[in-house]
Amino acid sequence: MPMTISISPARRTDRLHPAAAVRPYGKSSFREEEPTRLPPGSALFDSFDWGAPYRHAAETAAGWLRLSRQAQLRIRLSARKIKQNPALPVIDEELQTVASTVNGLLAYFKEAEAFLSPQLRFSIEQAMSHSAAAEFGLLHENGTWQLQLPASCKNESSVQLLIGPKGWLTCLHKALEEPLSGRVLDLLRKDIPLLQPYSCYYNSMATYWPFPASGMLLNRRL
Repeated sequence: MPMTISISPARRTDRLHPAAAVRPYGKSSFREEEPTRLPPGSALFDSFDWGAPYRHAAETAAGWLRLSRQAQLRIRLSARKIKQNPALPVIDEELQTVASTVNGLLAYFKEAEAFLSPQLRFSIEQAMSHSAAAEFGLLHENGTWQLQLPASCKNESSVQLLIGPKGWLTCLHKALEEPLSGRVLDLLRKDIPLLQPYSCYYNSMATYWPFPASGMLLNRRL
């Protein structure tokens, strides 16, 4: 006689729980209050603008580009005037203008030294230390460049020493022009671009309170 097996339907037990909506950190029976997002400005990570230093660095680089281009135009104009009229009064006036222009550029660099590449200042100071600069009485005193044209300066040799292929003003113009031919990031200190990803990470953090029992959520989004 064949054996018959009866299959009874599954019965509900205490081990089965109804499905519940998943909350940000899951459902926990021992937590009375779910973590909520704090309003903006109520926590350190939310109120601090991590991207501000990098925006300021970009503005600093833009300011250097603007002043550097203005200095190049001023140097080219002075070189043109000296070429057209290489008289000592003209040379004295134009070189004074060049020295004042360089001092203004270096003053801006000093204020933004925390962001700009040291190579920018080094290139300018190297050009200002040209062998011909000393013959025209250029001195570096109290952190600024000053010029006192000596009486022994001759008009005949002035043009080539200043605006020749290897002249002082020619080398100075190249020192200002070469950094502008590369990337804008090259104008900044090398450690600034390296730290930017960390700024993006910290700027994306979200603060919750009370701390969830399952842990803290740091990287909300990137």
